[in-house]
Amino acid sequence: MRHLKHPILFLVTIIKFLLVVLFFSSCDSEKKTGYSDIKKEHASDATFVGGQSCKTCHEEAFASWKDSHHDQAMKIADSLTVLGDFNNATFTHNKVTSTFFKKEGDFYVNTQGEDGTYKDYKIVYTFGFTPLQQYIVAFPNGEYNCLLTAWDAVEKKWYHLQPNLDIVHDEWINWSGGSQRWNTMCADCHSTNLQKNYNTETHEFTTTFDEINVSCEACHGPGSAHNAFYENEDRSGIPPKIHMPTGNTGKKVVDDCARCHSRRSQIAKSYDYKGGFLDHYYPSLLEAPTYELDGQIKDEDYVYGSFVQSKMYGLGISCRDCHDVHSLKLKKEGNDLCMTCHTPNYDTPEHHFHKQNTEASQCINCHMTGKIYMGNDFRRDHSFRIPRPDQSEKYNTPNACTGCHTDKSDRWASDFVVEKYGTERSDHFSDHLLKGYFEDKNEFKTLFSNTIYPEIARATALKQFANVVSSYEDVQEIAKFLKDPSAMVRAESINALERLGTKDFTPQIAKMLSDSVRSVRIFAARYFNATREDVSMLADYKIAAADFKENLDMNSDFASGMHQVAVYHQQNGDQELAVKAYEKALEIDGRYNMARMNLALLYYQQGAVKTSEQLYLKVIAQEPYFGESYYMLGLLYNEMGEGDKALEYLGKASVKEPLNINAIYNYAIKLQEIGKHKASLKSIEKGLKVVSNNERLLYLKLIALLKLDKNKQALVTCKRLVQLAPNNTNYNQIMVNLTGAKR
Repeated sequence: MRHLKHPILFLVTIIKFLLVVLFFSSCDSEKKTGYSDIKKEHASDATFVGGQSCKTCHEEAFASWKDSHHDQAMKIADSLTVLGDFNNATFTHNKVTSTFFKKEGDFYVNTQGEDGTYKDYKIVYTFGFTPLQQYIVAFPNGEYNCLLTAWDAVEKKWYHLQPNLDIVHDEWINWSGGSQRWNTMCADCHSTNLQKNYNTETHEFTTTFDEINVSCEACHGPGSAHNAFYENEDRSGIPPKIHMPTGNTGKKVVDDCARCHSRRSQIAKSYDYKGGFLDHYYPSLLEAPTYELDGQIKDEDYVYGSFVQSKMYGLGISCRDCHDVHSLKLKKEGNDLCMTCHTPNYDTPEHHFHKQNTEASQCINCHMTGKIYMGNDFRRDHSFRIPRPDQSEKYNTPNACTGCHTDKSDRWASDFVVEKYGTERSDHFSDHLLKGYFEDKNEFKTLFSNTIYPEIARATALKQFANVVSSYEDVQEIAKFLKDPSAMVRAESINALERLGTKDFTPQIAKMLSDSVRSVRIFAARYFNATREDVSMLADYKIAAADFKENLDMNSDFASGMHQVAVYHQQNGDQELAVKAYEKALEIDGRYNMARMNLALLYYQQGAVKTSEQLYLKVIAQEPYFGESYYMLGLLYNEMGEGDKALEYLGKASVKEPLNINAIYNYAIKLQEIGKHKASLKSIEKGLKVVSNNERLLYLKLIALLKLDKNKQALVTCKRLVQLAPNNTNYNQIMVNLTGAKR
């Protein structure tokens, strides 16, 4: 049956879903400096010499930094640094009991390891100090893992960081798995000059750092040249530049802090203090589950992604305006900090309508709502937004008003805002983002087309628009933004055109191989690898492709990263290397089922049908609610000639969430094959509720109605088809026949 063949485009779907690249560039049109140009501005031979060498000249800054969160980011575990109770204290979670004790002056935990047995593990490092402290254990292959049982430094007790999860000992998310691996998940931001040094073949780490914590050079770069200049009696000439000097613009400060204070993926092997944020990292867009649909925080976003949404960021305000850059503490407390910039009338009941000098009257409780992460760490949303209960009422987004007034409704809050502040709300990007999701996709276009809105919001809107394109005109609209002043928007334009599989804009994207921002160049190289357009003769491609391969290698210690390596090989036609990479991804995380799904498809294409079947069944066993595996297995059984099983699994796929229109379509065909036209109609109607003008489903509906002799309904359906495809001779002929039968 032609419609039920394994779709080659399924690979594109997987790539679209999983080539996750977890962006920032000024939205103005000033001339961009290339990464290669920036390299020349830095001393190439500077080395790391240690924060203690800074103390002599910078006593005040050093004293301010001392004992800060940066200073305490990581320490050797000893009697001075360990805060937790290691006096034979026990803690039980999910039937696993951990015992914390001391032996010969060292600190240990006896707990369940990755093989399910209990062992004694030596604590080698502490991680953080308040409001919680984690503890790190060394493994033979160079891995260092953080325990999921942490010490609550405020309540003085042990607790579990994932209390609501039923974690099995061999899962990636367990403390001994990849999710708590220091080398992979934490080290880059908790130490100075961190080099991960991961060996893909042996799955071993030889991770190094110059200083264990976030010391002076972590922010200011290697200091040897700076020190040498000022230690020399002859100080003629220009002093060597340091990173993050006094006098940087607000946007540059945020760009530099973003390295660690953002939800992002790393695209370069190490941070070399050259170029900008997007030359080394790419942050998460404003998407679920990290963000609410309006851009408010949901999961941990580490501040950057929230702050760059704000009007404050757009006006040049940065981290240093509120926080001391060395101690990290707030410069002032309460509303006094906000009144540094805002006029005093904001700090009155006439503005906030709460009793003065109460928690309710604090600016941050209306404009910086927060969430608790890691069990006890309350962090605030830095988008500094005006509460919008009207959006909550319509789109079910959170708002500050009912976040406090839990006994009230969103309608109550919305009415209160109208009563006190009037009916007009200031234009905000979230208005367009939410309307794009729920009402009209063209609202996405309104958002990403207008440079007055934050770059991160524009890039998010462009990506979402690309997910719902319905015409070639939509594709052309996306291509216009390949020249956008925002690197983030340029990057998402390339990514969108790659996912859409179009090759029509090759010349434009080829030019982006020499873009001033490395992440854009990498995405351009990835586009050509995915589309198989041969641009290998271009010198710029060779450089960008090398950066792309470094990006793949950099993230190959993640299952998702190794999955991307497999996709790379698969796109290059090397199925053997692709199979090996998918299998390595599953070695890293045995529940990373996107790799298993692609591997099953590869084995099918190689004729190993039974192996493919077993892989799909494994996915179903691990994730019984994942509909795509039922769909692909149904297609496979159809190819194997097992019609009953094909019908069974396609039927299951057609009712799983999110709704799979292809599954509904193919299930309806199978039902019609065995004469179950009523059942076919029922399934088709479910799909049409979601995509009312889907031509394929409407045609199947027409066939079913004709088979059931429901000619009046068939005529209505046929008219819709003719409207959608007026030149289709088949539809027109059926229309003639039905009209004649009616007469």
